[in-house]
Amino acid sequence: MNFVSRMLKRARESEVMSREKANYESAALWSIRGMVSIWADDMHRGEKLKGHNLNKWAKDVLKRVQELNEIFEEDERISKGD
Repeated sequence: MNFVSRMLKRARESEVMSREKANYESAALWSIRGMVSIWADDMHRGEKLKGHNLNKWAKDVLKRVQELNEIFEEDERISKGD
């Protein structure tokens, strides 16, 4: 998650429409894509989980999604200058 925050910060600080900005945004997106891929792979293993273990896995993934959302909200707040 720190990597995503760092890439969004660098993109925010880069010149608008610059190659550097696009590279940082791309790095953040690919990092998120990798995380989602891992979560999806975990789900395939999760299909074997039942009851409490499946619930625990689902809560862990939801927590990670919420952390990403907080990063996006913070980035948006900073971008707007609040």
